[in-house]
Amino acid sequence: MPNAVAAGAHESLPRSGPWQLPAWLRYVAIGGVAALLYLGIPGGVPLPALVPRLLLYQGVSASAVVALVIGVRRHRPSNLMPWYLLIAGQAVYLLADLTFYGLHDLLHQEQFPSLADALYLGHYPFVVLAVLQLARSRSRGNDREGLIDASIIAIGVGVLSLIFLIEPAVAANGQPTLMRAAAAAYPIMDMLVLAVAARLVVGVGLRRPAFYLLASSLAVVLATDAGYIYLQLNGSYQTDTLTGRLLDAGWLIFYLLLGAAALHPSMRTLSERDLRARSRLARGRLAFLVSAAVLTPAAIIVQSFRGEQQDTAVLAVACSVLFLLVIYRMSGLIRQVETGAAELRERGVALQSALSNLEKVESERKHLLDRTMRGVEEERTRIAAELHDGPIQRLTAVGYQLEEASMTLSATDPEYVNQLLSNAQRQLYAEISELRGLMATLRPPVLDELGLGLALADHLDTFERRTGIMCFLDSDRETRLEPEIETVLYRVAQEALINVAKHSRAYHVWVYLRTDDDRADMQIRDDGIGFDPTAVNGLTGRGHFGLAGMRERVEMAGGRYRLLSSPGGGTAIRVRLPRRRMLPPSRPR
Repeated sequence: MPNAVAAGAHESLPRSGPWQLPAWLRYVAIGGVAALLYLGIPGGVPLPALVPRLLLYQGVSASAVVALVIGVRRHRPSNLMPWYLLIAGQAVYLLADLTFYGLHDLLHQEQFPSLADALYLGHYPFVVLAVLQLARSRSRGNDREGLIDASIIAIGVGVLSLIFLIEPAVAANGQPTLMRAAAAAYPIMDMLVLAVAARLVVGVGLRRPAFYLLASSLAVVLATDAGYIYLQLNGSYQTDTLTGRLLDAGWLIFYLLLGAAALHPSMRTLSERDLRARSRLARGRLAFLVSAAVLTPAAIIVQSFRGEQQDTAVLAVACSVLFLLVIYRMSGLIRQVETGAAELRERGVALQSALSNLEKVESERKHLLDRTMRGVEEERTRIAAELHDGPIQRLTAVGYQLEEASMTLSATDPEYVNQLLSNAQRQLYAEISELRGLMATLRPPVLDELGLGLALADHLDTFERRTGIMCFLDSDRETRLEPEIETVLYRVAQEALINVAKHSRAYHVWVYLRTDDDRADMQIRDDGIGFDPTAVNGLTGRGHFGLAGMRERVEMAGGRYRLLSSPGGGTAIRVRLPRRRMLPPSRPR
């Protein structure tokens, strides 16, 4: 076992070395080195020196396809269709990269649009369908809140794309129609990707590392594509310039993030359904929605300062739709708040009803306890009184008669008669003593006359003389408590001392009594052999009800009972009872 524990601890330690990192981190590290090497090689060099540069870029692009395939085969997500679509889309993207760099760097063709642009545009439907499938599989039901939030984001950013990318591409005078259509198609496709990506991001679902890696890859490729289209529209896109290198870096980061998302073990949770019924409107999400909602008015203001003409109808429609979506979203939030408030009110009413019922039950319990205790004590008092007024008085009279007979017969009768009468007299007084002890056990007069402190002192004195166990009492002997509390504490002390005498083999017993305005605390402790407290239930099952009876008596009085014991460590019983009022100290009579 120690070896197994040591082995487990050794396996839990962080591993060192680049080849002992998780697969997705190794992929990012190696791909990052390849991307940096590519960006460090200058362009415009002769063809033999250009080949390593092309191989580095195309290798990173191809690695994303390989990583997607390996991730799907290794982690086996429950919903395979989105990943198959991503593989197909990335394969088309790789073919587009090969075509573009083959035409641009090998054949030196600068034509736009080209076959590569057709392939680039062809990969978008695969990405849109894949992300849409992931978003739908993650949520339960329609998730209207997530759909509305995604629409607000898509419209807000879409207006920017319309003003700064799509309209300039369509309105470019002197450009061929095919070129203008291709330039407008890119931002349109990006807006579709943005819409489904926003639906994925703001919707419900588990957010594990693979989720953030995939969302980051989509954000990077959308930003890079927007920069590429903007440069193309301005005629300033060059692959070997700083802006061209930055765009290449963006696409390379997109490949690596996408491949890392597939290789991460949490990728299988991307398509798992979340059991939450609604998405949560956190502060970050609210800030993001507000930013998206104000993009359209901000774009209008920017265009006004620049003195450029605007498509007023389109912007008015966009603003109206955004306004309606925000109003609808706010109404949904108000409904949620009202529903939550109604549920809280219902729960409050239910809790209040339960509290009232509990108070009623507690009152009935206390009333029943008072009646029970009063009845028991009254019955004990009646029996004690009957013993005192009946058998004890009669036996005492008989004792006097026997004593008189003994004195009468002593002068004339033989010694045998005197011995016989003396034995009868001793037995009679012994019986009287037992009856008096039983009467004191049923209801000690000192408890009613002088209070709990003096009653405990008297009982401990009797217990010490009878058993030889030394007893110590620490209490205020003149303090008076409520009769019910005094009765409960006295009965607990009685039962505890009976157990000490029968089972503990103790030499000493300590009794502590402390009173306060709102409670009374008592502890009975011995130095006996002790026992295992977990065996109390077993003792009760065998007919030993003393400990269970003490606990039930205390709990019925609304108090707390605690038993502490261990083999060889003695036993302690702690009792705490609540008080209702204080009685003034009484004077001994």
